[in-house]
Amino acid sequence: MKKTLFFGAAMLLAAMLIMPASADAQTRKERKAAQKAEWEHQQKMKELQRQRELDSMQRMMAPPEAAPDGASYSIPCYKEARSDKEFFREMGVASSTDQGEARLDALENANKMMNGRLSRTVKGLVTNYSKTVRKGDKGKDKESIDEGEYTSVVSGLLKDADNPCEDRKYDNRTGVWNWYYVIEIEKNKVVEKVADAISQDDKLRAEFDRERFRQFANEYMQGQKE
Repeated sequence: MKKTLFFGAAMLLAAMLIMPASADAQTRKERKAAQKAEWEHQQKMKELQRQRELDSMQRMMAPPEAAPDGASYSIPCYKEARSDKEFFREMGVASSTDQGEARLDALENANKMMNGRLSRTVKGLVTNYSKTVRKGDKGKDKESIDEGEYTSVVSGLLKDADNPCEDRKYDNRTGVWNWYYVIEIEKNKVVEKVADAISQDDKLRAEFDRERFRQFANEYMQGQKE
């Protein structure tokens, strides 16, 4: 009888010791799942916002089918705003009765569009390259540069962006200026800026081969939608 009581008490004590640890593990798991869900939600919201901006720009850029005299309108800077194998390009469009305000808004819209494109490209490039280098390694080392480094890379690229085309149209009926502003960034500059960021990262630079990265980056860029 004593042995039975002793055994039962021991089992109860063991259960009491295990339960808090299990509860903590469950809490950590739930918290991690919640953080992941929140991150995915934020990404979807960002993509939705970008799509809304694109739709808004397309509505502004879409010209009337024809002028009263039958001549068709053309979109200023349209040809210069298309990305190609060498450059990323984005066009910002804005309207205002004030010329200066229309121009600044167009520039800001172009920067927003390019910021979104560069952010996705840089993160995808670094993450995919790091996973390729660490193939088969399921250790806990990070596979990408920090968020602050992403921001720094993108900000530096935007600061050096060129302006291949800028134009405006004045609507006599409404007194509104429609401004068109294009910015472009050379893809090779993106690759070099990212390479610099990786080479300065303590955990990633140990396995970093700049030439190998360039080859990988060129293939990755070709797979990006223009």
